[in-house]
Amino acid sequence: MKRKLLLLFFWLMLISVNLMAQQKTISGKVTNSADGAPLSSVTVLVKGKSVTTKTDPDGSFTIQASPGDVLIFRSVGSKEVQQAVGASNTVSVSMSGSEEALEEVVVTAMGVKQEVKSLGFALQSVSPKQITESNQTNVVNALQGKVAGVQVTNSGGSPGASANIMIRGGTSLSGNNQPLFVVDGIPVDNTTPVSQGGLAAGITPASNRAIDINPEDIQSVTVLKGPAAAALYGIRAASGAVVITTKRGVSGQGGITYSNTFSFDKANKFPELQSLYKQGEKGVFSAGSYLSWGPKFNEGENVYDNIPAFFKTAFTQNHDLSVSGGTDRSTFYASASLFDQGGIAKNTEFNRKSFRVNADHKIKDNLKIGANVNYVKTDRTYFSQGSQSGIMGALFWPRNVDMTDYLNPDNTQKVLSENSESAFDNPYWTINRKPVFNDINRVIGIGEVVYDPLSWLNITYRIGTDYYGENFQSVTSPSSQTGLTGYLAEAATTNQVTTSTFLANAKKSFNDFNINFTLGHNVEATYRKTVTSTARNFIDPDFIGINNTLASDRTVSKGISRRRIVGVFGDLNLDWKNIVYLNFRGRNDWSSTLPKAENSFFYPSISTSVLVTDLIKELNGDQPTGFLSFAKLRGAWAQVGKDAPSHVLQTTLGTYINDFTINPRGFITNITDYFGNPNLKPEFTNSYEVGADLRFWNNRIGLDLTWYKTLTDDQILGTRTPPSSGSFLAYLNGGSIENKGYEAILNFQAVRKQDFNWSIDVNFSANKATVKDLPGKLDRVEISDSWIANSIAQGAAFLNGTLFGINGQTWKTNADGQLLLTEAGLPQVVSTMSQIGDRNPDWIGGITNTFKYKNWGMSFMWDIRKGGDVFNATSYMLVRQGLSPLTADRGTTVLQGIVEKTGAANTKSINLDQDFYQTYYAARGSNFVEDGSWVRLRYASLTYSLPSNVVKSLRLSNLQFTLTGRNLLLFTDYSGVDPEVSGSGAGVGGSGSFGFDNLGVPATRGFDFGLKLTF
Repeated sequence: MKRKLLLLFFWLMLISVNLMAQQKTISGKVTNSADGAPLSSVTVLVKGKSVTTKTDPDGSFTIQASPGDVLIFRSVGSKEVQQAVGASNTVSVSMSGSEEALEEVVVTAMGVKQEVKSLGFALQSVSPKQITESNQTNVVNALQGKVAGVQVTNSGGSPGASANIMIRGGTSLSGNNQPLFVVDGIPVDNTTPVSQGGLAAGITPASNRAIDINPEDIQSVTVLKGPAAAALYGIRAASGAVVITTKRGVSGQGGITYSNTFSFDKANKFPELQSLYKQGEKGVFSAGSYLSWGPKFNEGENVYDNIPAFFKTAFTQNHDLSVSGGTDRSTFYASASLFDQGGIAKNTEFNRKSFRVNADHKIKDNLKIGANVNYVKTDRTYFSQGSQSGIMGALFWPRNVDMTDYLNPDNTQKVLSENSESAFDNPYWTINRKPVFNDINRVIGIGEVVYDPLSWLNITYRIGTDYYGENFQSVTSPSSQTGLTGYLAEAATTNQVTTSTFLANAKKSFNDFNINFTLGHNVEATYRKTVTSTARNFIDPDFIGINNTLASDRTVSKGISRRRIVGVFGDLNLDWKNIVYLNFRGRNDWSSTLPKAENSFFYPSISTSVLVTDLIKELNGDQPTGFLSFAKLRGAWAQVGKDAPSHVLQTTLGTYINDFTINPRGFITNITDYFGNPNLKPEFTNSYEVGADLRFWNNRIGLDLTWYKTLTDDQILGTRTPPSSGSFLAYLNGGSIENKGYEAILNFQAVRKQDFNWSIDVNFSANKATVKDLPGKLDRVEISDSWIANSIAQGAAFLNGTLFGINGQTWKTNADGQLLLTEAGLPQVVSTMSQIGDRNPDWIGGITNTFKYKNWGMSFMWDIRKGGDVFNATSYMLVRQGLSPLTADRGTTVLQGIVEKTGAANTKSINLDQDFYQTYYAARGSNFVEDGSWVRLRYASLTYSLPSNVVKSLRLSNLQFTLTGRNLLLFTDYSGVDPEVSGSGAGVGGSGSFGFDNLGVPATRGFDFGLKLTF
């Protein structure tokens, strides 16, 4: 099989080389007719073929074409230019302002291509260069700072770490607030399981599945921000959509591209620790203690700096090879990628192997078929974070003890004490004996038929499937301080989403009016099966396996979920003279997760756009509009529905296998985690937005402004029930969330010269999410998956407050905020929890500068966040251990406040000792809430392309070298490692776990060295 694949791959390469021999390379430059300045990002295509390219920042381009072909030049705000290819290999083109501004075409919902100028809603596109220049493993991270209204949060420095993405805030109290991902017209899975390592491990957050997408395969990314933009995708796009198209072959243009990147990363920063006090409790040294509340270090005594030695420099390599080509009838694109990422912690890594083939064939002039196949295999080795993790052990280890000495002669763990309640595993033992493994085999296949029975009618049928099998394993070897003589947790998951879509599109013109009408039918079926097993107390300490345990120490469970959505939709576009546009959309869905009486629901949208500058010219006889090159006003209203999770309509019974010695058949019936509710109805989100797109001084400055408001009612909410009920959750309708915000996008061509160009792109957005209503007498909804150690804090949504709150304990105060103290001068901890923080940022922004000087290119991006609280759980736990710098102060103090019993000002002195810090200071969650604002240099990239004469002498089309730095600078008042944190990864629903710093792998700073060859 491998031999056949290799032969096929080399055959494709030979075809592409032969195709190149039939063409010639046309090079040229495109300039502005007004001032002679070069024009960048001009689309250059060969008429009647799928050959296309874009001009560089200096206006230059190269394209494969044959004598007699016609080149078409298109640019936003400029008139289209056509020029025939003759004997010459060079072309010079000048472009002037256009009456048909915004000819740019983008892929919107259901893969439908539309002109930007016609759209009445906001969307934003990201180019392949913008995706790859930051050299991110995860395509979600590549969107940071590039799209207004999009908030991305990475979950740490572990290889293959997940990333959370939200568009315009959150619309769900407990459900998924991340957008739908669509690749080449079909929805693909981007879930992130909130994996738990069981009794012997902490939280083990998995990767989000968008990490399986190879960034080098991406041709374009379009972010559909609101319900009006994404409504045709239905229920799953209630939080927006990220639409990705991958590269395809082009007629008459073959090529081979190879690129590689070698990277190294180091931990950006480590938490600070006190170095005055050593191991012990209550001021007394104890060699068996895991705490650092002992006496001071003696002069000259070793103070081990254990943390830096625990981490290492991580090395990564990435290799990509692609082949593309085509005739006038058939085109193809094939790629192979190998990505091998090392971790800064020993024995951690992430590997991704990706193979893709995209092919299209024109059977007749009006009939085309296409197929895409993408196979991805990922393997990840890591360890848990949070409690009982390697990071916890490294940070908590007493500084008078060398933690590298961790093994006894019999290969068991060397422990400080056998009987300590505060015991934890040595971090070196953890990374070697408590690994977490995760591997994925994924196939995405798409087939498409496009038929044009009439000149004005197009019919498309597309079917696709996204299938993956996932294996998860968490191991704890014997001699762990968790009290178990071995522990194993395994899970095998099968996930498949199959989508079938039929589209019929008709276009007609009547005098000054144009009509574009689309009808469609869509079916989506989701199947997921998970088999989990646990085993404890290994019989043979050197063998890992479920059969290496007694039957009474095993559990096995199985879960299957199915979901089916059937939808019909229509899209009607009307326009007058390509100046005034009006769009009506509607979709009706039938969902299998809702009761029959409520499973059908319809949601409409209406949007409009007016090209103001074109309208002025139309009314004033084509008079110029001065410094205003282009102006468009737009507005939209939309409604979108959302169904329930699978299998929550009835209280169902489940089975699990446990203790064969007690029950020989092994099956025990139990109630599931929730009570069913047969009366659920769909959520509905109403959205309003208005905006303006303005271009000034011959398109040198572009400004896009948007204001929006969404209101989501009838939330489908899982609320906690008393343990006596036999279940944990009950699902019901209730609750309302409002999001309001605005976005601004600025594009500025600062310098446009013959050999030098400088452009600035700014993205800015501010969103406020408010909980307007909750069911019953609830005043908050807590997110249990975001609980921090000892339940000191958690994420929560508060009635008439923020969706992204922090719920925690405080000290008792009076109405004026003064502390109410005991007669002993000590604070009083309020037993009930309340809001102590808001993780939602005031605003976020990104500023990208791009320079081009001759063959040199440079770009860098500043990523900015203002506001947004972070709960520093790492600091909280270091305080309890006696290792926080705060605990270096072990003297006395007088707390400012009032003695509650007498009303007098407090004068009592208290000791800042172990009891105070653990019992009082650490119990006040608000002590660990910090401002998470930042300004960071997210990346800087420098490229150099060899001169064309040198490249030709090497028989190449292009040879480029790249140097990239990532996360180079961070300016923040946050005391922890990095305020960009997600304590439980990207898989937590509702308000998520971003803004919780919980003993995660430190963020990294890295450098990449790249080479790209094009033949």
